[in-house]
Amino acid sequence: MSPTSLRYEDVEQFTCRFEALFDAGDAAGMAACYAEDARLLAEHADLVRGRDAIERFWREAISRARAASAVRTISLDEVVSSGDLGYALGTVAVRIPSGPVLITKYATVWQRDPDGRWRLAVDSSSPNP
Repeated sequence: MSPTSLRYEDVEQFTCRFEALFDAGDAAGMAACYAEDARLLAEHADLVRGRDAIERFWREAISRARAASAVRTISLDEVVSSGDLGYALGTVAVRIPSGPVLITKYATVWQRDPDGRWRLAVDSSSPNP
């Protein structure tokens, strides 16, 4: 599922597939998009290290979102790459029934693996004031 190029259009398609995995409750599928030694930084959470820990993180996030009937929407703003590294910037809107829409900014660092696929090396998010 990881893209073979880091063009804007490819990352935009990736975000749609990634969100579909979230909606389907497929934490393992989401974790497969990360490099084996990836890092994930999220609000109110310790640094998450490695694909297995990232899978556990997403499993818990999916469970919390389902319990709250939350709906997430990823928006991609910018993609830049050079050589075997790149980054993407965007926002995630979380809509909870009868609650405010929560907006989070994100930055992801991508690396090209030896198999030619781009995978997430760093996934960082923070609240949007």
